[in-house]
Amino acid sequence: MDDLNFFQKDIEKIQKELLKKIEKVLKGLVVLNDEQLAQAFKQINLVDELNALGFPALLEKVKNTYDSQAIKSFAVLSASQKAKQTTTAISAIEFLSTLDLTNISAGVTQYANEIKTLMFRGVLTGESSASIMQGLQANYGVGKALSSSQRIALLNDSFARYARTTTAKLFENIPEQRFVYVGPNDTKTRQECADTLLAQGDGLTAKEIEALTTGVTFADGGGFNCRHEWVPV
Repeated sequence: MDDLNFFQKDIEKIQKELLKKIEKVLKGLVVLNDEQLAQAFKQINLVDELNALGFPALLEKVKNTYDSQAIKSFAVLSASQKAKQTTTAISAIEFLSTLDLTNISAGVTQYANEIKTLMFRGVLTGESSASIMQGLQANYGVGKALSSSQRIALLNDSFARYARTTTAKLFENIPEQRFVYVGPNDTKTRQECADTLLAQGDGLTAKEIEALTTGVTFADGGGFNCRHEWVPV
């Protein structure tokens, strides 16, 4: 399975650069009166700033990773199995990746709007630029919001579910196909996954996977942020 390990480093760089820009802007905003502030904030578009700092390129990297995963999943099909694929199935897989990418973009828009609101509220109530920046760094800086451990875990979970769902969809009309559960078996491994790794034998069909009593399913694996996948054999 491919991964999105690059995302956190790249988004943290964008966050850092954005807050540097905001710090410079704030020094000019704190001296304005209320009317001037309102006019100034109408002109501020932090989504545009994030785009200028490279968010579209990062989103394209994520899209390419999704596309690469889909290609890899399709590549393992035999010629006869490929012939069984429908345009509807392929379109559904593409739409699923589009939904995930849309959610990432929506999160960035929300991030920008929240920062703008905090900035305006702070300036409007007479906070110093230093105090406003302290709040921004604490809530929206590196390791926070878009790059928080929770957000990165959600991102990785969505991608892993996409990969497993893609495999399930491509083989849904091939009931005889068997799969093995692949992934680490270490101190972080859930009991459900450890039990499945031991119980799978030489592989299981999709029907047998869904009948497992370990709690593992095809699309969800062992649950949130599961590191395992079903690989056709």
